Amino acid sequence: MNRRMHRNAWALAAALAVVTVAAGCSNTPDDPKREPSTAPPITAEPGQVAESAAKYNALTTELAAALEAKMPAITWTVDDPARLSRTQDGRCILSPRSMKSSADIVEPSKNFEDVFAAADPVLEKHGFPAFDGTDPVPGGWVVTRSTDAAGATVTIESKSPAYLSVTVPVKSEKCDSNEIPQGDR
Repeated sequence: MNRRMHRNAWALAAALAVVTVAAGCSNTPDDPKREPSTAPPITAEPGQVAESAAKYNALTTELAAALEAKMPAITWTVDDPARLSRTQDGRCILSPRSMKSSADIVEPSKNFEDVFAAADPVLEKHGFPAFDGTDPVPGGWVVTRSTDAAGATVTIESKSPAYLSVTVPVKSEKCDSNEIPQGDR
């Protein structure tokens, strides 16, 4: 499944996850030792596009570096450039550059335990709570998320390869990707 189709299928996957949880099933190998992630309440206003792009691109870069340090056989490269999009409710969402791994990370990370160990200090530095587990997502995907007070969500999902992405509510009248500074695209 290509990256764009996966994003469109996310809503269906989320709905199916509820059924999976209710049935007590898990698609994670050897079941995770942690509970599924939960998002804290949104308590901060969205930031401006330029400052948010710089801030969350830095987070993505630091997370990829931490994961490479923990699992040196797996590298991360830019998958999609940064972009802005408008949600159905009218909010503008920034998707900073996303990253893609050179290989699946589930087994090499001991079912994401090494992901948590590498990423949690970086998340804390950037004002995010630690990853608190993997989400039961159908189709063999292993997914973990963390959401900050502004509603920015970091997601790491793996099913050969893995993806690291962030979505961020931002203040923007036009919600045009040209608002993203050239160096942060």
